[in-house]
Amino acid sequence: MEKKTNTTISKFNSLIALKKLKSSADEIDSTFFCFENLPVFGKEFWFMKFVSKENKDKRQLLVMFGNAVGNLKINKKEIKCKKDKNGNKNGYMTVWCYDEEKHLIFEDECTILINQSNILAINKQNKIKYSGNFPSYSLNLFKDKEFCNLKITKPENNSNYFEFRNFFKSFLGYTIINLYFDFKGILNNKKFEGKCYVQKVIVIGPFVPWYWGRIVFSNGSILNYHEPRIEAFGLKYKLRSLFEFYDNEKNKKYRFNDVKIIRFGKKNQRWIITANKGNFFVCIKTYSSHIFEFKKIGCFTYIEYLAKITDIFIENENVDVKKLGSGFGLIEDAYGYFL
Repeated sequence: MEKKTNTTISKFNSLIALKKLKSSADEIDSTFFCFENLPVFGKEFWFMKFVSKENKDKRQLLVMFGNAVGNLKINKKEIKCKKDKNGNKNGYMTVWCYDEEKHLIFEDECTILINQSNILAINKQNKIKYSGNFPSYSLNLFKDKEFCNLKITKPENNSNYFEFRNFFKSFLGYTIINLYFDFKGILNNKKFEGKCYVQKVIVIGPFVPWYWGRIVFSNGSILNYHEPRIEAFGLKYKLRSLFEFYDNEKNKKYRFNDVKIIRFGKKNQRWIITANKGNFFVCIKTYSSHIFEFKKIGCFTYIEYLAKITDIFIENENVDVKKLGSGFGLIEDAYGYFL
């Protein structure tokens, strides 16, 4: 009884700590390289997305691993999320990339091991290794043998290289740490260099629907948007509406809260994104995708689309769109509910 009480207190204290918004770069590693003491309906996932900034280079690499409280199904695979006697956790991992065509490299159950400067997601054939300390990290991927080796470093010309975000209503919500870094190295025996997005997400409660996107231009400029929402009885309620554009030429960020998102078609979809009363207009075309279906209490579908900019229009702002170059990145469409 005493042990159960202590566990409950520990989980409660962990939840209180998650609700406190962090802000210092000194807190990045301690947040990233740890397991959270998750309460009921808790989940934690690590996401890593890499996109080339070479003009017209469509290559992208996507890495994900994580765990939850209790068992769940991901893409029809039963994942028994539990902790072993050494403190390691059972979870799920996936790696896929686009290199002239889509390659699903692996997608399977795994064991996740963490210490102060390393995370390993591993099974008999496959391994994800993320290691280092702020502000320099490395990612090594193995499928029988190593096929990816990337060095991940803080950008020299952009102060907006990390952020903490959280949103809680009572004891339900989420906490996120994002790193916006540069990378270079080897993928499939070829040089691979560009911008990356490294993230840890802790969710207490249900996954809710969202739209999200991040596009990297060949001149280093970045566009991203985010719209989480609640859907019920045919109605949609936006929890947040955010559009950001970083102009690398001028080291200036534009931020608006009136993003509008429209999707056209099913195969090779086109998405229209507008903001600032239509003065920012972007047309995005998808060229590859991967679908994740989560099942536990409820069903949740999360789709990653690789995409490129086909048209961009910016009015009433001093931005020369001709200097942006080509734009490639990831957009996400998530719907359903999942506890």
